[in-house]
Amino acid sequence: MRTDQSSAQAGMTRRSFLMATGALVGGGLAGSWLTGRAYSTQTSAPVPNLQAGVQAPPLTTTTQSGLRIHAIQTGFVAVKRNHRAYSGPDRLALPAIAVDRQWTEWMPIYAWAIEHPEGVIVIDTGESSQAMDPAYFECTPADRFVYTSFLRFAVTKEDEIGMQLRTLGILPQDVRWVIQTHLHSDHAGGIHHFPHSEFLIGSADYPVSQGALPCRYPDWLEPTLMRFEDGPIHAFDRSHTVTQDESIAIVPTPGHSLTHQSVLLRDGDAVYFFAGDASFDTNQIQNDIIPGICIDRPTARDTSARLRTFFAAQPTVYLPSHDPDSGRRLVERVTVAG
Repeated sequence: MRTDQSSAQAGMTRRSFLMATGALVGGGLAGSWLTGRAYSTQTSAPVPNLQAGVQAPPLTTTTQSGLRIHAIQTGFVAVKRNHRAYSGPDRLALPAIAVDRQWTEWMPIYAWAIEHPEGVIVIDTGESSQAMDPAYFECTPADRFVYTSFLRFAVTKEDEIGMQLRTLGILPQDVRWVIQTHLHSDHAGGIHHFPHSEFLIGSADYPVSQGALPCRYPDWLEPTLMRFEDGPIHAFDRSHTVTQDESIAIVPTPGHSLTHQSVLLRDGDAVYFFAGDASFDTNQIQNDIIPGICIDRPTARDTSARLRTFFAAQPTVYLPSHDPDSGRRLVERVTVAG
């Protein structure tokens, strides 16, 4: 396993998050009021409408170079409006999300699979159906608070990535690499499906990071931690090349998490950009709107600016994980302007 950050530093990252969240949930009378207000907002959250079987079958496209890409929707998530987009003072973002009574509509939880001659590549592993049980989030009191008061999930067993890949004829042992954009539960809930794959994860996001659930990681997980030593790609001054043909690379897009990363697939004159939670949709990048749930909002703004520069450099099919339009853009090869 490669690493460029010690476990002690990672531990400090986790403790910093717990201290910050602890101040939110445990700060005397104010903390008690805020916690109670946050939980009370669940009464206005959307109600899951779970159907029998997969709620959204995979969408598939074939690139100009002959690669098959699959958009795999592993259920739905709803968040507070201030969670998706927040414009107030940075220091008040978390309290603003906690007390917000307005929820978004149900949004997709996309994971992706690329059938490449060097091996199948999975980008994020989506959510687990266990997310329907609040006990699933009880790694720490802070985890339970955030996941049960800030988010709602609608995920069935059939929605999980392992079962959906099988319907495409892809077995877990066929997956050579799993690239995690970050380790929040809705992106990492399906890790357990891939015990034979190499995981590529941001160096400060593992083993512990803000908003992740390390108590749910499989015991066998020993990822390769990204160093980004392969030089610049347009607006991104560092990268990691995944495949020998150099068609697929990872670039750092931090802000949402400390070492959030995104995946590029070069295809002719265009690039497919698998963005994770770099933004909730294309509009946020084009208009410099920062999601409320960022660990480092100034860094998120820098990432947003780099993405706009990248869009201007070449046609880009931009694919955030929670944008309802990502599946259509993938299939129709719709690019965005810088």
